[in-house]
Amino acid sequence: MTIKDEFKKMLNAPILLAPNTILHFYNGGKLRAEFAGEPDPKDDYRSEEWMFSTNRAVTPSRENPPDKGFSRIQLPNGQIVLLKEMLEAFPKETLGEAHYKKYGATLGILVKIFDVGDNAHIPVHWHPSPQFASKNLNSPYGKNEAWIIVGTRPGAMAWIGWKRDISKEEFRKWMDAQDVETMRKHMHEVRPKVGDVIFLRDSFVHSLGAGLCVLEPQEPTDWNILAEWEDFPYGKDDGTLGLDWDTALDAANFSEMTLDYLNNYVKRTPEIVRKENGSFEEKLLPDEAKPYFWLSRYKVASKMSVPGGQSFYCVVTTEGNGVMRGKFGEVPIQRGKSLFTPAGMDGYELVNTGSGKLEVVFNYPPKM
Repeated sequence: MTIKDEFKKMLNAPILLAPNTILHFYNGGKLRAEFAGEPDPKDDYRSEEWMFSTNRAVTPSRENPPDKGFSRIQLPNGQIVLLKEMLEAFPKETLGEAHYKKYGATLGILVKIFDVGDNAHIPVHWHPSPQFASKNLNSPYGKNEAWIIVGTRPGAMAWIGWKRDISKEEFRKWMDAQDVETMRKHMHEVRPKVGDVIFLRDSFVHSLGAGLCVLEPQEPTDWNILAEWEDFPYGKDDGTLGLDWDTALDAANFSEMTLDYLNNYVKRTPEIVRKENGSFEEKLLPDEAKPYFWLSRYKVASKMSVPGGQSFYCVVTTEGNGVMRGKFGEVPIQRGKSLFTPAGMDGYELVNTGSGKLEVVFNYPPKM
């Protein structure tokens, strides 16, 4: 039996995504490993997992093989292969004709989990917009992203946006001096808790401190412009995406982020869009996110229907245990596991089989 025959047998049911952790330059991984149900969780620099990805990951100071970052799946015969091989073999069946026509045999979205360990942090940085990336990086994608908090440690915090307008010259002075304390002093301090949702538009300067474990759906790039390099395994000119600093700084937003925008737009209040037998579906993002990606969260008391005929998506269970029950039979789901649901699949039910709550996040590609 050929590998294409193996793929064909998998097209009409959810497909479990195999573990795909990445050794990164910042320490972490304990909460990520706990979330995934791995034995002996610890901070060992395996701080990220790219579970839904047709993007290559490139990490400073680490080995970066050509297939690093690409999602894996397990075939019925037990073989582990790249999800991209299946997409290329059956693009219309897996991705849908409209998505394939526009984006090719790629997901058009990247979903990962990262965990910032004790005494570690993610440097002050920002992401380019699609417009900036098109002009300067030969890419149609920027990096708009969302954070769904799936774990925290004591004192977990992040810094997002400026409390007042900052001049580029002012920031350049802080950056050249590596005065991170002053940068953070002028940014909003945020202390997320498990279940919180944050929508971070491109260009906003931010940083994450120790203790945050985050499910992060985003545009399918790893574009990061890094304004910190002291005590990291890269230099000043290694974090600019190959651009000069004057151009890289043009990708950042140095205007004030008002508290109203931070508290009522960046920090999301989920909106219930459907109720069924004590269960409900939440809309997590504003409509402006639809050109980049889209998120729904199901909170299932006993069971809840999921409509068929949708685009493909990635299912990540953030709490509890259950099954996806449909014409394909029953597929188990549990906290920390992710599945790929091919385009156009028939409707099914989410069934809570545990004693506690079942929460499942659906990560969709850009709305067509």
